[in-house]
Amino acid sequence: MSSKRADLSKRTFFILSGVSNGLAKSMATEMCQNFSEGSVVLLIDRSEESLQEVKKEIEFLERDINIICWLVNSWQEATHDYFRCGLANILHKYATTKYGFELAFILHNEGNISTDTLMEPQASADWLSFVQEHLHIPVALNKAFLTAPQFSKTAKLVVNITSALMIRPFIYSSLLCSCMKSRDMYFRSMANEKNGNNVNVISYSPGILDSHKPQTDLNNNKVDLLDLNLSEKLLKLPRVDVQQSSLKLLNILEEMSFISGHEVDYYDTFNL
Repeated sequence: MSSKRADLSKRTFFILSGVSNGLAKSMATEMCQNFSEGSVVLLIDRSEESLQEVKKEIEFLERDINIICWLVNSWQEATHDYFRCGLANILHKYATTKYGFELAFILHNEGNISTDTLMEPQASADWLSFVQEHLHIPVALNKAFLTAPQFSKTAKLVVNITSALMIRPFIYSSLLCSCMKSRDMYFRSMANEKNGNNVNVISYSPGILDSHKPQTDLNNNKVDLLDLNLSEKLLKLPRVDVQQSSLKLLNILEEMSFISGHEVDYYDTFNL
């Protein structure tokens, strides 16, 4: 696959799924500063408070962007049909607008890619609930996004927020690592399947954020990172501010270029 660049200065239909974690607000505002007037932003999450907070941050930019908040009551109800029908209803409102969308862009930020609690082996019900949010939801939503008839002739950009650490074996985190590795493989495979269909895909690891708390076990006992068999190189990596990480992703998409389907880590290069 050849190197790609994305032009985000177009009239864009932008979906940000998962606005509750620390990265969401920065990602939303940095992306929206690039979109042209008439763009639409769809925010999806289970937290009404988080949705409204991110909406206000976008409105503060004073750009001609329509913002829609989609509150999901339960991840268990969020199937492919749920997203397909909901997205169809939202897109129908904009189907008769004078100008169509030049770019359809979805950023998957669902779940807790980096947790402050070590994910020790869980009961079956806990596994299923976690897998639903971190794997089934992005797959179901992404399928609805890719097959939306309103986007049939529109260039599509898919960004998956992942973790370079958690797609590798990591002690006390079998649950999170299993979901992240499966999710990573899904987006890689999907990129291959959609190659040549004007669909570009990238998985982005935002780095170890400076807001990340010390690790604890499920009994709330603090665990020294040295006990987790992490490499000395990893332990010395600098912590990253959320805005730094967001700007780095923008730089990768618009300036540095990327290969569709590949994963890029913040630490791959420090050039902003």
